[in-house]
Amino acid sequence: MADKKVNDIEMSAILEAFSESREDKAVSIYQSKTFKALIVFCNIYVLTFLVIYFSLKSNFLDGFDEGILTEDVITVLNGRANVMFWLLASMNVGAYFNFGFKVSCLIALVYLLNATVDNAVLFAGLISLDDRPYFSVFILSRPLFFVVLAWMGLAYKDKLEDD
Repeated sequence: MADKKVNDIEMSAILEAFSESREDKAVSIYQSKTFKALIVFCNIYVLTFLVIYFSLKSNFLDGFDEGILTEDVITVLNGRANVMFWLLASMNVGAYFNFGFKVSCLIALVYLLNATVDNAVLFAGLISLDDRPYFSVFILSRPLFFVVLAWMGLAYKDKLEDD
């Protein structure tokens, strides 16, 4: 029988053939400092939302009446937490691999616009900086996050630059 294993010479030839294109693509895309700051802010904001949600779900944070934090509200927040986590993951992967970032950012903007309107309608009575500061600051800062997402989508460089 013939030996079907790839030897070291063949493996180095394969790696050599693709090394130049891989280096060109990895070095050619430079994102601005503004974009980097915006994506860091976006990651921190979403992760903070997830921490607040899981803290509320686990009853680590006080300040909610039992009548307010019903099973329906937890279900809504659970869905939003899952969607925002996966949108954040897709945006980070898209930014890293330079594929689909603007589409992920547009989907996040549409979702966030819908969630912002829902928050304004559903949770308008819950905004109280004295009783629930973490929840209120999160809801009141939602328009800022909307601006950050739009700015991040516009600041992203998705084309290879010429040297």
